[in-house]
Amino acid sequence: MSHTRDTDPTDTDPTETSEERLQREHEQLFHELRAIIPGVEVLFAFMLTVAFTERFQRLTDVQRWVYYLTFLCAGVGLLLLLAPASYHRVQFRRGDKEAMMRIANVEALTALIIISLAVAGTVFLITDLMFTTTAATAVATTMWVLICVLWWGVPLTRRMSEERADR
Repeated sequence: MSHTRDTDPTDTDPTETSEERLQREHEQLFHELRAIIPGVEVLFAFMLTVAFTERFQRLTDVQRWVYYLTFLCAGVGLLLLLAPASYHRVQFRRGDKEAMMRIANVEALTALIIISLAVAGTVFLITDLMFTTTAATAVATTMWVLICVLWWGVPLTRRMSEERADR
């Protein structure tokens, strides 16, 4: 069997076969999805219930649009996070794990981007209902910037510094 190495030397066993690597990566991905999905489900459920409250009828046009776009982001994010499990079921035992992992990685990353917008939108709505639209814009923007820094900025900075060190 051929041996393959990951680009991350701390996460590699030189004796690991490509099948073992795929199995490990598959397990890691699905563990991560299991950790993320419940939070997105709660956010989506929250967005569903908001539309049926008495206060919903008093939303401004801006709040309605932000609500709707946030609701769509939560729904699309959830759809993307659940897609790898569906792909796995449809392609079960067809030797397609490499393609599934590549597709699932793109779906998970895309979902995280969309979910970041849903979180910021939810923060905007709640802040706008409690305070002002100006405050809501500032707080939601700050929340989204924090998400960008923590979810993408930190790991991408680390990745780039490791790649420079490897050269």
